[in-house]
Amino acid sequence: MTKTSILHKTLLMTGLLLGSQTALAQIEGVYKSDSGDDCIVTISEINIPVPKFGDGYYRIESRGVAACMWDGVGISISTNLTGGYVTLPPVHNRVSINAKWLFGPTSPKIEIQQRNAAGEHLLTGTFTRQ
Repeated sequence: MTKTSILHKTLLMTGLLLGSQTALAQIEGVYKSDSGDDCIVTISEINIPVPKFGDGYYRIESRGVAACMWDGVGISISTNLTGGYVTLPPVHNRVSINAKWLFGPTSPKIEIQQRNAAGEHLLTGTFTRQ
């Protein structure tokens, strides 16, 4: 191998490593609902060891009115964040959520789907990073 090809490979690997770390960092943020219902979703990393089969653990906070008020936790894998939360009385319900970045982890748009423990679809919403 020539010095030039070794240098090119080194630069490529460095770029890929830095690029992937930047992409992972883009998951965190504040997202506003596209439906105009004043729901704000905040996604922030939880500072615990990274899982073996995932990119990290995240806290998902939703604030607003009525159905917008919940807190959950999730694990990210590539361009998906899967997690859940438990609703409070008077109606106990275990809800799973799936947040998908519509155009990759650097995308400002996410779609969040919520399903109950029986797998029935509860709601879907799209959000834009602020």
